Amino acid sequence: MRRLLLPAALLLVGWAAILWVPPWSDDSINDLFVYRTFAEPVLDGQLPYRDVFLEYPPLAAPVIALPGVLGTGEEAFRWAYAGWTLLMAAGVVVLCGALAARTGGDVRRALLAAAAMPLLCGAMIRTHFDLAPIGLTLLALLLVIAGRRSWGMAVLGLAVLTKGFPIVVAPVVIAWLAARYGRPAAVRDGLVLAGVVAAVMAVSVAVSPQGTVDAFTYQVDRPVQIESTPAAFLYALDALGLGEAVREASHRSDNVVHPAGDAIAAVLSAVMLAVIVLLSILAGARPRDERALVLASLGAMLAFACFGRVLSPQYLVWTVPLGALAVAWGYDHLALAVAGATVLTLVEFPGLYENLAAREPLPVAIVCLKDALLLAALALTLRALQLRGQEQLLGARGPAAVRLD
Repeated sequence: MRRLLLPAALLLVGWAAILWVPPWSDDSINDLFVYRTFAEPVLDGQLPYRDVFLEYPPLAAPVIALPGVLGTGEEAFRWAYAGWTLLMAAGVVVLCGALAARTGGDVRRALLAAAAMPLLCGAMIRTHFDLAPIGLTLLALLLVIAGRRSWGMAVLGLAVLTKGFPIVVAPVVIAWLAARYGRPAAVRDGLVLAGVVAAVMAVSVAVSPQGTVDAFTYQVDRPVQIESTPAAFLYALDALGLGEAVREASHRSDNVVHPAGDAIAAVLSAVMLAVIVLLSILAGARPRDERALVLASLGAMLAFACFGRVLSPQYLVWTVPLGALAVAWGYDHLALAVAGATVLTLVEFPGLYENLAAREPLPVAIVCLKDALLLAALALTLRALQLRGQEQLLGARGPAAVRLD
């Protein structure tokens, strides 16, 4: 417990900064209004999807609405949500430490690095609910590593049902389980995840089939968002005189419309799928390496952020555990890439967001550099996995074989 004191103090200092100290406390652009206008009718007995529009999976509803129990007025909800996200942040810090301990990392460094996340992320970390699916994903990985496979896959299903992106972790985990325990066991574990997701979605469909479909199509139909990697390509095409990139506001974000928008987004989605397949193969090739499982799983979420149509600022919260564990494992370049991308997001959002939407050179350059650092972090993740395999191979050959190489 004593080792938690300094990380806890750092987390609280960071939380004080994102509440009261500019620029960390700047929450001029946030989702709290959306959350509290959702929470109020839900807490009065109306149902998500049927009576109140919800753009997220079903389990996002309690995560969003619960702080409203303490009040749905603007200030009451703001403070309640800050407290709620602080609890989630504390859980993420503890889980990063636990995963570092299980994967041969420095626990103290993991705890401190994770506790620094509010200072890196700024106010966005307390005005969005992304800590919930991240925490559930980390817990799922911890349970799988501990041999509680069915429980781990069930929790991963809960993460997917909270905010869909953790689904990209599933193929990595299943590939690793298949290599370690055999394909039949991996299939059974995969069915646990599928069963949890199907059961909750069945309830959602029963409540409101149309509302459930609307939530899905809302996400699928989103255009290219201005902070995403596809947007950087579209801006480049515009600069080269190859079609005009036009700003369009929809889906509660600023987006880029370009004649090549769908094609660029499709190509990068294909790249994302290829990277996730590669991460799954690399994890499956290291069935006794628990660090490889965690590294590949967190890399899959990073790939989703890098190559998806949308890269909202809060998506950088997804990379916090990767950065913290990179610190714990001694992967300094990976940790610096993640930290750099996160700090650049803090510089850009929300202070320069309107300037970015107006395509002023400085914020555009900052966002492009941020995207480049995220891509570098993904490349470093793949490199780290490759080196893990080489280390295991050399260890299996023995000292004599190493000298011959």
